[in-house]
Parts: sequence; structure tokens; C-alpha cells
Amino acid sequence: MFSYASGHVGDIRASAEVSDTVVNIIRGILGFFHVTLKTTQKIYELEEANIHGNCQSTYATELNKETNDMKITQVVDLTTCREKAEMYSGMATAVLDKVSQQRGESVISTMKYVHIVKPTEEGGLITKAHGRERQQFSPFNVKGGTFKMQAMKEIVLLSVSDTARPVTLGPVENKGTLVHKFVDAEANVPIMMQNLNNPIQKATELIKQMAEMNKDQINSSTTENAIKVYQLLRVVPVEGLEAMWKELAGNSDHRRWFLDMIVEINDGKILNFLETRFQKGDVSPSEMLSTFLLAINHLQVTPELVEKTKTFLNMSFSKSSTNLYHTVVLAYGSLVYKYCAYHTPCPVNVVQPLLDMALESLRNGNEADMVLALKALGNAGHPGSIKTIMRFLPGVSANPVDLQPRVQNAAMQSMRLIAARDPQSVQEITISVFLQKDLPSEIRMLAFMILFDTKPSMGLVSTVIAHLQEEKDFQVVSFAFSYLRSFARSKTPENIFLSTACNVAMKILAPRFGRLSYHYSKAIRMDWFNDDFLMGTATELYMLKSVESFIPSEITMKGKLFFIGRILQLLEFGIHADGIKDLFGTSIPGFKGDLSFNDFQALSSLFEKWGNLPNNKPLLTAFTRASGQEWFYTDISKDFIQNIIKAVSPSAGKESPLWAMIENLHRGVSWHTTQNFLTFEIRYFQSTTLGLPLEISKYYHVLNGISVNAKATVNPPLREHIGELLASEISLETDGFIGYTKDFWVFYGINTELFQCGSEFKGKLPVAIPWKFATKLNVKAKKFELDVPSCKKEFDLISVSSNVYAITRSSIDTALNKITPIMPTGMDFNDQVTQTDPVVGRFESNQGQKPNVWNPKSRTCANSNTYGVGLCVESELRRQYYHDEYPLYYFLGYTRLALTIVPVNAIKAVDNIHFEVNAGPSPLPLTTRQLLKTLNSHSKEDIQQDRVSSGSVSSARGSQDSRQDFVIEDLDLTPETVFNIKVYAMSGDQKPEGYDAAIYYTPEPNIKNAQMILSEIGEDTNWKMCVNTFVVRRIEAKANIRWGAECQSYEISLRGSTLHLPGSKPTLKTRLHWNKIPETMAEFGRRIKTYIPGMALLLGFTRQNQRNAKHEISASVVATSVDSIDVKLILPEYTIYSHSLPVPLPPETFLVLQQAISNTTMDSSGQA
Repeated sequence: MFSYASGHVGDIRASAEVSDTVVNIIRGILGFFHVTLKTTQKIYELEEANIHGNCQSTYATELNKETNDMKITQVVDLTTCREKAEMYSGMATAVLDKVSQQRGESVISTMKYVHIVKPTEEGGLITKAHGRERQQFSPFNVKGGTFKMQAMKEIVLLSVSDTARPVTLGPVENKGTLVHKFVDAEANVPIMMQNLNNPIQKATELIKQMAEMNKDQINSSTTENAIKVYQLLRVVPVEGLEAMWKELAGNSDHRRWFLDMIVEINDGKILNFLETRFQKGDVSPSEMLSTFLLAINHLQVTPELVEKTKTFLNMSFSKSSTNLYHTVVLAYGSLVYKYCAYHTPCPVNVVQPLLDMALESLRNGNEADMVLALKALGNAGHPGSIKTIMRFLPGVSANPVDLQPRVQNAAMQSMRLIAARDPQSVQEITISVFLQKDLPSEIRMLAFMILFDTKPSMGLVSTVIAHLQEEKDFQVVSFAFSYLRSFARSKTPENIFLSTACNVAMKILAPRFGRLSYHYSKAIRMDWFNDDFLMGTATELYMLKSVESFIPSEITMKGKLFFIGRILQLLEFGIHADGIKDLFGTSIPGFKGDLSFNDFQALSSLFEKWGNLPNNKPLLTAFTRASGQEWFYTDISKDFIQNIIKAVSPSAGKESPLWAMIENLHRGVSWHTTQNFLTFEIRYFQSTTLGLPLEISKYYHVLNGISVNAKATVNPPLREHIGELLASEISLETDGFIGYTKDFWVFYGINTELFQCGSEFKGKLPVAIPWKFATKLNVKAKKFELDVPSCKKEFDLISVSSNVYAITRSSIDTALNKITPIMPTGMDFNDQVTQTDPVVGRFESNQGQKPNVWNPKSRTCANSNTYGVGLCVESELRRQYYHDEYPLYYFLGYTRLALTIVPVNAIKAVDNIHFEVNAGPSPLPLTTRQLLKTLNSHSKEDIQQDRVSSGSVSSARGSQDSRQDFVIEDLDLTPETVFNIKVYAMSGDQKPEGYDAAIYYTPEPNIKNAQMILSEIGEDTNWKMCVNTFVVRRIEAKANIRWGAECQSYEISLRGSTLHLPGSKPTLKTRLHWNKIPETMAEFGRRIKTYIPGMALLLGFTRQNQRNAKHEISASVVATSVDSIDVKLILPEYTIYSHSLPVPLPPETFLVLQQAISNTTMDSSGQA
């Protein structure tokens, strides 16, 4: 029953046994009777409640003069409802991108009612009514095609009964108003519908099955069963979870799978289960790390659950492990953030435990607790924590305390999420810190970053610019300018206004700071955004430095994904250098960066000071964040590194962990593990006029797995210390598997506990890398061997497949479930496609058009008949689309891409592939000596030709001649073998086939001369590649490459040289010359050549048409000043050049380069 007055439906009452789903359907029927009629106005607007919420309605009335009936048309814009009947879940950490939504809202809905009202003595009588709701949805821009949902209902008055007859009702309760009431849909997984009776037994059996079927490798066909388990676990009571734990905990595989999967229960039952485990202590801290973290991050955010989670902060088991305690505290901060995303204003009491923790650590002077509390407050992002955070910041605290930079760093970064919730307060703090020039550079740069996270106004940006023009700290200036320059180029919608302000700022600051070198702090951002797809990515890299140390104080890298009007913050990694800065200081004495012996000696002297570093100060701090939430960080101390060095030291004995590892390998090791992740479960619910809830959901599940079997032998075996490995031969045999399967679903349709219908996108990405090989390593003999069995069967290394389906499912009879591909697999693409799917709609304007069909297939393979293996790339697409409806239709169909390893018919039957590296001394075969003599002879001829063809008669001539004389003398010496590489296909006792590469080196003080000979091994083959290189005192380098039959078929040469004579600028010259090359290489060069003029024009180069050497390309770079170079490129048909190209180099680098080249050139020419 329901109350009704003046055309408005009031409270609805029903017995307690009537479900909310049924009541919602009744609400859809009652919506016919909810109408506002004004006889004095023909067109009017008003806000009123209906099944969709409080929405704006537009009425139009029309009187039929013949029947005297009134036609009332009501149109409701459901997109702009003030209090809309909708519900989100799983989107708390995804930032709303309003500008992106304005460019192409992904969900657009309208509702239209038409009522025919007949006037009576009592008022108006509704004789007929019709309702139609239309909704369009696209994961991309709606301008490019959409899914369409259309709901229609109609009611006709047939007769009027005796309204005075009494109605007998039993006990009823208030079920609410006409507005749709959402039911608890956590167990109603939209991509799965199964019988939920006896869930304990079903879930237990499925967990056991999946554990066994994915033990040795990932079985991609079973990964969807994980969703079934999640659904079953959500209806299992707490007592059932305890029963499952008792049954599964005894088996390590079953135990791990159970702990991985219960995290998706996401209600109070999981907290009760975890609390019991913490109290009993029947789990290890390492087991609870990921279980607790994921359970809290996937938990529903209700006041009761937040309050219950607080108890874990003070449990003794939580504090039994440092990493576990960090996880508990950081996870609670993340829970607070999600709670505040759905409850505005957010009460302070939810964040109070973290505030108390921060103040307590400040009173006790406990630096580690300060950092932990501040990081948790950063996760929480609660505006009420600003006053507490200010007490840790320099320059803004009313009672300043001398704190370490790492604490101040954590305090500044703890405002990163508050910046979006209370930008005004954060702006006041960060601008105050930034303008205080006596504060550390790193803190000021962090303040600058957080300030711009608030999206400051143009006025505030102008204030920053004014102070930057007077800034003396080049670290701060360089960071700020590079930050502004990166964001000025930003294309993502979130920065549409900020990029304009940054563009103005960059133009003002560029004349003075535009060429600061990479020696200083830098901010780099690269992004991309597509308006058709409403999708984009961004990558940011921040490097903070200070004048006290030449190594960065902090390096941070993070990524973002822009999708469906949301900003998803991906993984973020950061390293903060603490004590290690004290070790390196501003420079390393004696270190030049040329990797010479002096450089290694300088580093050795530096690390001798290792013991002087304090023990209580971390050397490095590393952290990682996901979705903007920090979930792990660790301090790397001096003791930690010393323990690692001690464990792997050659003098370490049986007490070393490495010794135990070697003994385990000697006995044989078999190990495997898997890890389930429901990475995200994003659900959006909206009411419909029929009373059935419309759902748009996205699920992303990952199953990782690795299995290893290994056995090693050491000959002779270890006796006293690990250093004996250096004189032993180590053999290892191993096989195993590493891989993962990723499943992705998108559902759009109706989802209730009774039935489901709609459209469903399903994608699967399995990666499978099996291995089996045997290795031998002899350090003393400098020899390494690897044997891999031949390929016997075809398998996919990686594949991607997806399709879109029309689905119907029933919980009453699962046999009625249907899943139909929207693009049929067996359709003939030569015939006209006429079928249309009721769920995937099309614009009405296209109903007379013929669709395009597309079914490309391809398979490309690269095969090796020598090794009996090939690599294939295959693809297949099936599409049906209209030209003016994109990009949605690109995805409506079947897709498969795969990278496959395949067996190939080899020249000889291949038993295994043998790979060998030998760096020990070996005698030169006679044929190799003869080939090296030939190479040396060619090198002499080339050098003499260079001498003859050189037109220089300046002082450079003497310098060049003296260098070449050194070369000619050295070429008569006998090279030494550096190392030899063999890759053979082994076939029993037959002669192996494959390739053999040898590197030779001539040890002389004047030049560095090396040769490489790559030979094909097999019957009736004489193919070789010969490479001859030499370097003269870092001034000149040359490489000559010949290949073909005995290295005689083709030839190219490369040459590079540096020159700096008195009165000239430092110059770098390169030249590429060829005599004869294969046609495929020539064609590739011709294609590249066609792009050069256009690229040169875009880069501002000048082109000069002239005939140059036919088979030669040369280039020169001249350092004309500290921050500019001249570039010239000479090709056979034309020359391109540019003057004064900006190249930011630190002034000291230019001077050192100038001096080094000058000294070396003068020395080599015999002038002191």
C-alpha cells in the first residue's frame, strides 16, 4: 500500500517478507501516478522526487478539445539530478576529472512520460500513460558511438472497481518513498551468476581445485573460477570462514590461496576473521602483510567498520613485525581517505588515532614513529590534520622543533592529498615555506610541487614567478622552471587551466633560466590524451638535488591513467638519499668519469670512509605508492648493507646464508607460489524507470605464478669458505615456469539477485614462460655453458584475446543462461550483415546505412632451420561498425593477438641448443691468423687512402699523420683472444651447426685495436662477418665491417674523430662510407632518407642542394659556446646545417671538454 495525494506518491508500505527488489519494481509502476498538473500553465518546470531521485522536470500540457482530455508530457533530465538515485563503489582513490566529463560525458540519461488525464468531478483520472527512458553509455567519448539502453512501460485504465470496499492487510512496515532504494549487491557479481546454496563446501572445493590446477603453471582456463570463489565467500558466515580455515590451513598451497581470496569479502566478516588470527597468532607476520593490506583496501567504508579497524593499531601481533606494523598503520590511513571520499564533511574522530600517534612521537622524539605517522596522515588526506602536520614543518610551526630533513620531507608530502580537499590552507602553507630562502632546497622544492597540486590561480602563479626572478638558489630555480615548462606542454584535461598559467610563466622566465643544465634539479612530465577515446597517460619524474651533495637527494617517478572521466594514479616509486649523501659529499676526489683505473681507485678510497657513517641514520629510504596511497617503505641502514657484504664475501664460511642456499641447491630445490589479485572492482548503479537497477561495472583480476625445480653440483665441493667457488666448476640443472593471466570484464546492463541481462566485454591476457636448461660455470677457466632442449611443441609466450557478448543469466535455473557474441564467430564477411543486437544500439540516423565489416587475419613467422625453432606473430580481428560511430565500434568484436614459439623442421634433428662463452686464453687457428692478416692489410690501405685523400696542409696534417703511423706499426702485432661466443645446434655425434663469434684485442699503449670475427658453422658454408676497430687516445675511432663469403661480399666503414686546434672550437666529426651493401639495406636507407628533409625543416635546419660523395654520409658538431653548437650533415644529394643550436651544458663541463681535447690533440701532434 502507499499514500497518494494531489498526484504525488508518498510513503510505501509492505510486509517485512517483501524484498527491496520487489518493492523497487512496485516503485517503477507507481511512477505512472506521480504527476504534477497545473491548469494555469501550459509549460512549466519544477524539481520533484521520482524513482531516479530529486530531478528537474519539464512539463508541457495540451488540451484535446474533442474529448476534453488533457495530454501531459513530462521530460526529466536524469544527468543533472540534485540528489540522484545512484551509487558508486571502488572509485574512492580515482580522482574525478570534471573537464574530461564535460568533453564527452560517458553516461547520459533522459526520461519521458506521456499521461492522458480525463477530467472528473473528483479531479483528474489517468486513463493511459506511457514512459520511455533512454540511456547512452560509452567507456570513451559518447560522440563516437554508445551502448544504448531503452526502457519502456505503459499502463491503460480498463475499468474502475468499487473503491469503498475495505481491504484487509497484515502487519506492514515503511519501505520508503518513491525514490529507488539500492539493495546490498556485494554478492550480486554482475559477471557471474551461480547457485549460492551450500557456499562453504563449494568455495572450499574450488580453492582446492585452483590450487592444484595452477601448481606447476598457470591454467588460464581456470582463472575465472576466482570470481566464483569471491562471490561464494561473500555469503559465507563468520563461522563458516573459521571452518574453512581449519580445513585449508594445514596445506600450504590451500592456505595461501584461501588467505589471498578472503580479502574480497569486504565487509565486517573479514575484520572478525583477521582479528581472530591476530589474537591466536596462528599466522605469520609475512602472511598477514598482503592479506591485511588488500583486505583493508577493499573493505566497505562504513562508520562501524572504520571504528572496528582502529583496534588493529594497538594489537600486540601488529607490532610483532616492523613491516607488518607499517602496513597496519598505512592501511588504516588509506581507509580513512576512502571513508572521507563518501562522507562529507568527514569527522575528525576517524583520523584521531593517527593524530595522537604523530603528537606522541613528537613528544618522545622518536624519528621513526614520526615518519610513520606522517606517512599515514598523508594516506588519509584529512583536512583536519593540517594543524598537526604544521608542527613538523620548518618556518610555519608556532613552536618550531629541530627535526631531521627526512621528517620534514614526510611532513611536506603528507599534504599531497589534502591539496585537492582543502587547497586554500595548503596554498598558504606551501607558499610560505617556498618563499623562505634559508630553508633546505629539497623542502622548498617539495613545497613548490604540493603548491601546484592545488591547481593555483594565475595570480598565485604570478607571485611565484616574481620571487623566482630574484632567486639565487639554482637548484630551486632549475626545478621550478623545468616543472613549469613540463606542465605548460601538458595536454591532459586536468591541467587545461594550469598549463595556460605555466605557459605564461615559462615565457617570462625563459630568457634568464631557459638554458640551465641537467646538472641541477629537474622535473619532467610527459603526457598524452585523446579526445575521441577520452583516455590518456602521464609520466612524471622528479629529481631533487642540493648544493651539499652531487647525488640527488630524492628521485620520484609516477604514472597516471586517464579513463572514463577519472584519473587513476598508478604505481609511484621514490628513493630518498639520507646518510649516503654524507658519504659522497659535493664530489668524489680524483673521479673523472672515464671509467679508468684512477676512477676505480677514487671510488675505493671513498668507500673506505664507509665505517664513519652513523649507525642510527638510514643510508637510503625507498617507498612505493599505488592509487596515490603509500603502502610500503623501508629504511636501508649501514648494518643492512654490511650484512649483505659479509654474507657474500669470499671469506664467509658455513654461517653465511649463501652457504645454506648452496647446500639446498645441492640437495635439490622444488618451490612454487601463486598470488591472486582482484586489482579493482569498480561498480556504478543507477535506477531505471522499471525499478530495476542498471549497473556499469569493471573487474580486473590477475593471477601470478612461478614454479622452480633446481639442482646444483660444485666440483670440487666447498670445504671452508665461499671463495672456493672461484676455483670450482658449478653445474646447475633447472626447469620451471613463470607467468600470469590477466582477466578484464566490463558489464553494462541490469543486475539483480534474480537475473542479469546486458552487454559484457571479456578480455584475457596470459603470459607463459616455461624453461628448462643446464648450465656450467668455471670462474677460474673463465668459461660459461648453457644447454637448452630443442623446441618440441608450439606454445604462446603472450596472447591477448577479447570479445563482446550479449548475456542473460538466471539464478533460478542456470541452464537458461546464455552468452552470445555480438560479432558471431562463424559469420560470412562477404555477405551483408543485417543482424542487430538489442543491447548494443545504434544512432537512429544509421538505421538505413549498411555497416562495414572487417576480418583481417595474419601470421608472420621468423624461423631458424639451424636451431629448429621459430617465433610467430599472429592476429585476427572481427569488426562491424559505421564510419561515423567510432571509437566504440573498434572494440565491438573478436580480437586475438599472440606471440608464439613454434617448432621448425631443422636441417638436422636438433637435440639441444648449446650456448658457450669462453673468456680464457686460447691459441689462434691458422685460418683465423690469415683472416686477421687480411683485416690488418685492409686497415693499412684505408689509413693510407685517408692520408692521401686528406686535403689538409695545416698543423692538423702532422697530428693526423703521427696518429696513423702509430696505427700502421701496431697492425703488425699479433692480437690476443678476448673471448669467444658459440651458439650451436647439437645433433648427437654429428658436427654442430650454428655461429661462432671471437673477439680479439691488440694490447698497445698508443691505440686500442680490436677485431671480431663471426662465422657460420656447418657443412658447405663460408659466411663470415669481420669487424675491425681501433681507438687512438680518445681522439679518433674507426670501425670497418665486412661480411659475406670469407668477409668479401659487402663492406661499410665508420669513423669518428675529435679535433681542437689553437684558435678553433672543439669539433666532433663522423663519417659513414660503404662500397657495396645488400639491396634490403639500401632500400631501408632510401626510406630513411625520405624523412630527413621534413624532420630537418621542423627542427629549423637549412638545406643546401649539392652533389657530394656518392657512397658516404658525414656529420660534424662544433661546440661554438657554452650553450650552443653548430651541426652539419652531408648526404650524397644535399647538405643540411644549423647554427647555434641550444645545448644546456654546465659551464665547467664545456671548459673541461675544451681543455681535454686541446691537450690531447697537442700531445698527439708532438707539441707540448
